[in-house]
Amino acid sequence: VARLRLLWNRRQFVLYAAGAGFVVSIVVAFSIAKQFESTIRLMPSEQENAGMGILASAATAKAGADFGTVANDLLGLKSSGALFVGILESQTVQDAIISKFDLRKVYSDRYLEDARNTLRMNTVLSEDRKSGIITIQVTDKQPQRAAAIAQEYVQQLDRAVTQLNTTSAHRERVFLEDRLRSVKQDLDDAETQLAQFSSKNNTLDIQQQGKAMLDAAATLAGQMIAAQSEREGLRQLYTDNNARVRALNARVEELRKELDKLSGNDDRTTNANPRSASLVATDPPGDLAGGPSAEMPYPSIRRLPLLGAQYADYYRRTKIQETVFELLTEQSELAKVEEAKETPSVKVLDAAEVPERKSYPPRLM
Repeated sequence: VARLRLLWNRRQFVLYAAGAGFVVSIVVAFSIAKQFESTIRLMPSEQENAGMGILASAATAKAGADFGTVANDLLGLKSSGALFVGILESQTVQDAIISKFDLRKVYSDRYLEDARNTLRMNTVLSEDRKSGIITIQVTDKQPQRAAAIAQEYVQQLDRAVTQLNTTSAHRERVFLEDRLRSVKQDLDDAETQLAQFSSKNNTLDIQQQGKAMLDAAATLAGQMIAAQSEREGLRQLYTDNNARVRALNARVEELRKELDKLSGNDDRTTNANPRSASLVATDPPGDLAGGPSAEMPYPSIRRLPLLGAQYADYYRRTKIQETVFELLTEQSELAKVEEAKETPSVKVLDAAEVPERKSYPPRLM
C-alpha cells in the first residue's frame, strides 16, 4: 500500500518519464540505417575420392543418410562444397571484394583487418550437409551493393578455383603447352632449312624433277640420234661442205651440248678446279655448269642422287616435327577437355537479386 501510494504521488513524473522514453525510442528506431539482405545459392559439383566415396555410399545405404555424412567426416572425405566455403572465407577473396567496392570507406574502417571483420559479420556462408547447396547471404545498407557483393563472391570463387587448380589434367595441359612451343620452334627451323635448301639448289620435288629431266634427256638423245642418222644419209650424197650437212652438224653439236649440260658432263665441269668435287654437293646448278644459273636453271642428272638424299633428310625432319606437332596439338586439346571436367564447377541455383524490403531494423519492436 505504501509503494502504491508512492507511485500515485509520483504519477506525474512516471508519465513524463514514459513519454520521454517513448519519444527517445522512436527517434532511435528511425535513426538506425536500413539493412538489406541479398542471397545467392550455389550447387557445387562433387569431386570426391572414388574409392573412399564407395565406402561412404555403402555406409549410407546401410545406416541412412545421416550416418553416411558422419562416415564422410570420419573417413576424411570433404565435398567440393566445403572446399568452396573455405575459399570464400579466405583473405584473398575478401581483400578482392573490399578493394573492388572500396568497403574500407563504406564501413568507415581505417585498417584493412577491420574491414575484413565487418565484411565477415555482414556475410553468412553456410552449406547444407545433405544437399551440398551453398548459401551466400550478404547484408548492406544499399540493396544494389548487397546484390553486387553476393555476385562478386561467386566470380571470385570461380577465379580462385581456376588459379589454384592443381589437378593432373591441369599439369598435363601445362606440360603439353610448353612442349608445343618447343616443337613449334623446331618445326619452323626444319621448314626454314628445307626452304633454303630447295631455293639454293632449285629443287621442288626430287622424284618429279628426276623423272622430268630423264624424259628431257631421252628426248634430246632421240633428237640427236635422228639428226645423226639424217646427217649420215646426206653424207652418202654430198660432201661435208654441203650446206645441209653443215646445218645438221651444227644441230648435232647443239643437241650434244644440251645433253651434256643436262647430264652434268659438260667439259667445263671437269676442268682443273679444286672446288669441282665439292660443287656436286654444295654449289648451285649454275656454278656446276660453269656458267650463270640462267644456262642451267635446274640441277643436273649427275647431282640428283646426292641432292635427293639431302632433300629427303630435310623433308623427313620436317615431316617428323609436323607429325609431332599435330599429335601434341590433339593431346593438348584433350587435356583441356579433361581439365574442364576435373575442375570443380559452380552452378548458380538462385541468382542474387536486389532486395525490395529491408531486413533490419524492426522499427515497431
